[in-house]
Amino acid sequence: MQDTLTILERLCAFDTTSHKSNQDCVEYCRHLLVSAGFDITVLPNADGTKANLHAVAGHKDGPALVLAGHTDVVPVDGQNWSTDPFKLTQRDGNLFARGTTDMKGFVAVALSVATNLNLDALGLSLHLVLTHDEETGCFGARDISDYLRSVIPAESFCMVGEPTDLRPVVAHKGIIGLRATVNGSEGHAATIATKTNAIHYASDLVQYLMQQEQVYAAKPAQDGYDTPYSTIQVGLIRGGQARNMIAKQCTLEFEFRHLPDNPSKSFMTNLETFLSTDLRPGLNRNDDEASIQIEILSHVPAFKAREPSGFLPVLQADPRAAKVKFWDGVTEAGYYQNAGLDTVVCGPGSISQAHQPDEYVSEKDLHECEDFLHRLISRLGAT
Repeated sequence: MQDTLTILERLCAFDTTSHKSNQDCVEYCRHLLVSAGFDITVLPNADGTKANLHAVAGHKDGPALVLAGHTDVVPVDGQNWSTDPFKLTQRDGNLFARGTTDMKGFVAVALSVATNLNLDALGLSLHLVLTHDEETGCFGARDISDYLRSVIPAESFCMVGEPTDLRPVVAHKGIIGLRATVNGSEGHAATIATKTNAIHYASDLVQYLMQQEQVYAAKPAQDGYDTPYSTIQVGLIRGGQARNMIAKQCTLEFEFRHLPDNPSKSFMTNLETFLSTDLRPGLNRNDDEASIQIEILSHVPAFKAREPSGFLPVLQADPRAAKVKFWDGVTEAGYYQNAGLDTVVCGPGSISQAHQPDEYVSEKDLHECEDFLHRLISRLGAT
């Protein structure tokens, strides 16, 4: 049995940046939980380089609570850190390291609380789910959702411990990330009248995307999002070789962040209509080399808590979680909800600290989360 800060120190020492393996971190968590009496299932990804973890203990016939978190973190490259990002540093009541807020702080709290429980007296079934590759597209949660549906009873409660200041997030946007590759025909700039410039046509696509966003902005939702409409953002453009050469290829990557009531299906339908009726006819003007391809890079479902939710009133019975909020960000919650779990996003720390240099969470926030989980487990176990 170890305390939260000791566990967090170990978790932060694992460099689980998303392009690296999380297996050493998962093995450490597995060892802690096995020693405490949990049954463990480790589920490797397709190439065996990463893994998800599912742990369960307690009263199998009682209510079920799932504590869910991800083990990966965003890169530190190019950021100006004043401390070692993979060594936990305590200063003025704050804990600095990559992932302290997003979201190894919650994972450490969940592991500490779980491994210090009297499992024989536990009045509920307690599950811990730890995933890989949340930061790059929630691929771990996607891979584990069918498994969870088969091993956790429907209607079970799920708390996704992202940093929400322990206020329940009851809805957030979904995201679909795409890449468009426009192929033209290269040549001297003086021959542009008979050639296809890939950058020109990629620019037409960018203009369409910005026009579409204005359509969404004109009909904002009435909910409490910071940006109360679906947004479109082009984040990367690559194309061309020189000013006096016709660009043979241009690639752009963009994302559609959509409200739960504005699904990505309609966006994709409208996009394909634009490509087929407006862009492609001009793009392919007697030019066999000209084409455009669209790839879906990631697709994370939007999240909206059940109405009515059985879990939300249980959380809100705690004064710390009385007020709900909405998020423009994206989490794994949609996958857990789609797996049949009654899900709410709620965890320690502030999202404003996530992905920043000198990321930190306060010791006070972690201790409040410990108390919060103990009270939650006691309430559920008594029902």
